[in-house]
Amino acid sequence: MNEEGFLYERISRRLLEQIGAGSYAVGQKLPSVRHLSRLFQVSVNTVMQSYRQLEAEGYLEIRPQSGAYVRHCDVHDVPEPDGSRYPLLPVEVSLSEEVLHYMELHVVPHQVRLGIALPGVEVMPVERVTQTIREVARHYPQETWDYMHPHGFPQFTHHLARRSLSYDVPVVPDDIIVTGGAMEGLSLALRSVSRPGDAVAVESPTYYGTLLLLKTHQRRVVEIPTHPRHGISLSALERVFAERGVSACIVSANAQNPLGFTMSLERKQALSALARRYQIPLIENDVWGDTVYEDGALPVKAFDEDGWVLYCNSFSKTLMPGLRIGWAAPGRFQRRFLELKQLSTITSTSLSQIVMGRLLESGFYAQHIRDLRRTLQRQVEATAREVRAAFPPGTRLTRPTGGCVLWVRLPGRVNAVALFEKAAREGIHVFPGGVFSLDNKHSDYLRLNAGGPVTGEVVRALRWLGKAAAELAAVAGNANRG
Repeated sequence: MNEEGFLYERISRRLLEQIGAGSYAVGQKLPSVRHLSRLFQVSVNTVMQSYRQLEAEGYLEIRPQSGAYVRHCDVHDVPEPDGSRYPLLPVEVSLSEEVLHYMELHVVPHQVRLGIALPGVEVMPVERVTQTIREVARHYPQETWDYMHPHGFPQFTHHLARRSLSYDVPVVPDDIIVTGGAMEGLSLALRSVSRPGDAVAVESPTYYGTLLLLKTHQRRVVEIPTHPRHGISLSALERVFAERGVSACIVSANAQNPLGFTMSLERKQALSALARRYQIPLIENDVWGDTVYEDGALPVKAFDEDGWVLYCNSFSKTLMPGLRIGWAAPGRFQRRFLELKQLSTITSTSLSQIVMGRLLESGFYAQHIRDLRRTLQRQVEATAREVRAAFPPGTRLTRPTGGCVLWVRLPGRVNAVALFEKAAREGIHVFPGGVFSLDNKHSDYLRLNAGGPVTGEVVRALRWLGKAAAELAAVAGNANRG
């Protein structure tokens, strides 16, 4: 970074420290540009650069002829990114060792599990699912023992197809290929439409599993700026599509992980239209789609007129991750997708398909989803209240529309990896935000899972995290002043 860049970053950090400490409240006017120019002995342009950065990040509002004012500290209030201002260049992915390190704690006993995004076993119908597994094994011994056709168990795929009745172009059973979870579907979709060395567009931030998938398959990444309420920047994405800078795009339009947004129907239609206009495949990960709190959220696939959307989903987040059952509707790429499926795992587990077919046919899954949405929304709201109460001033967090994660920005540019390490020693598992994008762009973010009930143990863990974040912010502030 050049000298000017270093100076404006230093001014930004100092202002954020003051806002986080409460020296400047929401709505209060900050010092004038000329005052800060004299105070820090820098040019007016350097101070303006700092103010513009903080405005783009949502901390400030610059009012013409008036000055800069502190905004409400909520991630949703960040202005929507202007796609024309961002460099959109493909880069290599190198995250695997970091992510594996952060995931390991999930299986350690007696941890407070705030790391992996997953509804708690306490809110899942474990007994009903295991009862159905026993019944299926007893009544369908031949079917559960044998291979299943790659297109899947008819009772299962017919009910999946019926979920698309409201789509502009409904999915039919023959369009569906059953997979071993959503990640297998995403992997097969990626291999169906791109080759090693190709560049693929993704949201920024995006699910770290997507970045790992791209690294494993030797694809490069073009990060597209993404708003915590509106979703991926369509203007930036169109720029990349028009320049033929990518071979495909991977998106989540419903309850995206980690931001939690659900794109409007208009933006989903526009996204599908972009894929169709530029004939660039759109791989849709809809694994959290059933958890959108307001009923009736449609995927981008609902507007796919010409088969450019490769739709992937599973029941891992909504029912039972151990079933390892998912499905895909690859559109015009179905033949290649099916070839790759048969070459890799041949077919998917017979038992899981028959079990899900029974649960769908009985209406049980539909009722369970209605209950789960209400439960997750209550838990997310309760967790958010605890975070706001426990974390230091200046902390910002999302208001998810579905799913069970909170995307938390720590004040004072605290490095979330340091907080992860401290928390791990206290038996608390969290996920640092740096692995949800490249080049550590979200290193001061934390993703918290709110999938389980907010017990006394969870409250104590959140209070400990808030205190630790405040201590790290104070240390960082002292270091910057020094």
